[in-house]
Amino acid sequence: MGILNKVKDAFNLIKGVGLNGEKNGANQDYSLNKFMAKLQERNGLFQPSKFLVEIAPPKWALEAGKGSVATDLVFFAENINMPGFSAVPAEIKRQGIGNFDRRPGQVAIPDCTVTVLLDSTGYNLEFFQRWMMEIVQQDISKGEQTFGSNSASYGEIQYRDHYLSTIKITTIDAAANKIITQTLFECWPTTIGDITLGWDQSDQIGKLSVNFQLRSWSTDRMDAPVNEPRSVGAFEQLLRLGDSAKVLIGSVKNYAGLGDAVNVISNSQKFLKVLGGN
Repeated sequence: MGILNKVKDAFNLIKGVGLNGEKNGANQDYSLNKFMAKLQERNGLFQPSKFLVEIAPPKWALEAGKGSVATDLVFFAENINMPGFSAVPAEIKRQGIGNFDRRPGQVAIPDCTVTVLLDSTGYNLEFFQRWMMEIVQQDISKGEQTFGSNSASYGEIQYRDHYLSTIKITTIDAAANKIITQTLFECWPTTIGDITLGWDQSDQIGKLSVNFQLRSWSTDRMDAPVNEPRSVGAFEQLLRLGDSAKVLIGSVKNYAGLGDAVNVISNSQKFLKVLGGN
């Protein structure tokens, strides 16, 4: 057995030497260094938590002196979806025979849903409730045969240009540089959600979900400065410090072995680098 074990050890040693080729992993097409360099070239990864929503005042709001309420919604839009695009295929037969061949037919643009934080003055809630009334008059507080605040009778639908709006969704990076601006055209609210009230909600914030219909959209990409020396502002430095601290704390809490130890060291170096302002 002793001789057999020595033969196995010798074989493994020779095999290991043969497999121990030149260490050129950093020069491979998909090396970690090239991956990190590519991320640096693209200014890092996109963070969906950094965005702005601008809702242009519709015609009725400007006439009613509510334009500033619409403009201030940029501070209260908590979340929003950037609408996608769907080309509905139409089935045809070449030469009228054979298998079906699918070609692009109608275009389907999904709705856009915005969640708005409600203020204690009631301006935001009243604005969207009024917007719905400016589309289809539903105020019968003074009778069905009387005119509402928009000079429309009960059930009357206003002209389209009276209630249409344009919505801009702008994504930004940590330095407040614009990345993508998606502009939604001919938007109007189709649904405003219910608001649940309760005595057990003293630690919660009132929110309103608004669903918008739109006709089309366009997108513009901004050329943000990449790899250019610049001074880091106090706000950006605070954001970087907070993000780095969260990652470092998470790696320490989840420590379970050698691999996690490497992550802790790497994250510690990044945290110290942020403290240094780089």
